[in-house]
Amino acid sequence: MHPFGKGRHSWWGVQMYDATLWVAGPQWSPAEPHALDLEPKRTVPSSALVKAAIDEMRNLKVGDERQLKAWQTEMSQVIPDVKAGDQVVIFCTDANHTLIFLNDSGKGEIDDASFCPAVMSVWLHPQTRHQAMRKSLLRH
Repeated sequence: MHPFGKGRHSWWGVQMYDATLWVAGPQWSPAEPHALDLEPKRTVPSSALVKAAIDEMRNLKVGDERQLKAWQTEMSQVIPDVKAGDQVVIFCTDANHTLIFLNDSGKGEIDDASFCPAVMSVWLHPQTRHQAMRKSLLRH
């Protein structure tokens, strides 16, 4: 795998995190293994990260309420609290498996074919609220 695109998310001028999209081939494809490497610039509790992701998935109409609740429960178990200097990696191994790492240690996995596309939509969906990040990650 190799880095494909990189971006920085800021909110009201405050740096929140850097992100790098890693891909296996020459372009990003949701069908191929890929990973999102997130490097927070500040301390954020797991509950805030999970809420923000679920809110964005709901806004994008990714999944129904039953799926969103299931994903929220699963994410709450594998998404850690983070602080500046941490590295969180969401790795989509194939259509059915998502691995979560914190600083090179496995935090858990989600074995749900619909989860990885849903969580990646937060950054990569054409209608994401994070358009600048999307363009940077996909090199548009």
